[in-house]
Amino acid sequence: MPRQLDFEAERDRGGDSWERADPRAALVEQFGRYGYRITLPGGSVHHLALGHESGIYEGRCDCRGFEYQDGPCAHLCTVRKAVDLALTDDRDQPVTIQPMTEETVRVDPDAHADRVRADGGVRR
Repeated sequence: MPRQLDFEAERDRGGDSWERADPRAALVEQFGRYGYRITLPGGSVHHLALGHESGIYEGRCDCRGFEYQDGPCAHLCTVRKAVDLALTDDRDQPVTIQPMTEETVRVDPDAHADRVRADGGVRR
C-alpha cells in the first residue's frame, strides 16, 4: 500500500536511505505514469511507484527496506534525487514525479509482472 513519504526529513536527519541513494550510479527507468524500475550497479532491480500532490509525496517500493521502515527507502530516494539533480532516465528523458489523481495512489509497482514469454504464453 502506498504511504506518505517525507524526503526532506530523511535528508535533514542524514538518514541511511537518503545517504545510500545514488541516482548517478543507478539505472532509472520510468514506465506508466507513476512506475519506476531501479537497477543498481550490482544488478539488483526494484520496482516502485511514486507521485505527489501539493508537495506531499506518496509511494511504495517492493524492497524490504520499504516494508520495515517508516521513511522512504533508498530506491524512492534515488528517484527523488534524480529529479532534484535534473538527471535523465534510460531513454534520455528527464526523470519526473507526476502529480497524483485519486485513483493513482492505488498504483501497483508489480503491475509489470505480466509479460509475454518467449513461447507465447504469459508469465504471471
